[in-house]
Amino acid sequence: MKKQSIFVAGGGWLGAPLAAHLVQRGHRVVATARRPEALGELTALGAIARPLELDGSEVNAELLSGIDVLVVCVPPGRGEQTLPFWQRLQPLLSAARAAGVQQALFTSATSVYGGQIGWVDEASDTDDSSRARIMLQAEQLFQKQFAGRATVLRLSGLVGGVRHPGRFLAGKKQVAGGLDPVNLVHRHDVIAAICAVIDQQAWGKIYNLASPHHPNRADYYRFCARVLGLQEPEFVLGQDKPRWCNGGRICRELNWQYRYDDLYQLPELMR
Repeated sequence: MKKQSIFVAGGGWLGAPLAAHLVQRGHRVVATARRPEALGELTALGAIARPLELDGSEVNAELLSGIDVLVVCVPPGRGEQTLPFWQRLQPLLSAARAAGVQQALFTSATSVYGGQIGWVDEASDTDDSSRARIMLQAEQLFQKQFAGRATVLRLSGLVGGVRHPGRFLAGKKQVAGGLDPVNLVHRHDVIAAICAVIDQQAWGKIYNLASPHHPNRADYYRFCARVLGLQEPEFVLGQDKPRWCNGGRICRELNWQYRYDDLYQLPELMR
């Protein structure tokens, strides 16, 4: 494994443990956050912590001096934003290119498939809804800026740590689509997949990340709520918009496998 300098933009729920894992693997890691306490936590993990606010303002290219790989795991945020997501990312990518960064990885989302029904994979049509466009515009920005050297990971619903599936729907009533499949991926598998891309230099790719296990929503979220002792959600036992996300391409192409291929065996559920 080649030791590299890796810049992790967004040292939060995903970025902080990713930075820690990369440090443990011997990489030089620069990781960013907005809050001073988060910067302190990144430093304690062994990363070089730097403040960064992605608000559309200019980013100094010196921040990315000597970086080999840019990893962006920044969510678009909720509610109205002053600038579109891709415009908030643009200064960072421009600075990276000015600093000579050659490879980039962007964590997108399977929301790009919108209301598609049935099985979807990386060759499936994307959606034209506003939610899908947010991530698609960001994907296209990376692909343009790093022509052939940017890889996009489209993440399914994220679980792990404080993101416990038992809290997602606990106590809710008359939830539609009780027989729709669950599409989730654990944080551990996302981090492992990012490392696989970097280790194998798998650039210019698009991969879905979703556990191959797709239990129905009613059974799964009731079970998860019981684990936490929370009120079980009540479902309408029918299909609403059933979609199965196929995350198998990365396994085939990178000889990689999901650690959590049984969503009932997540560490957060083992009590």
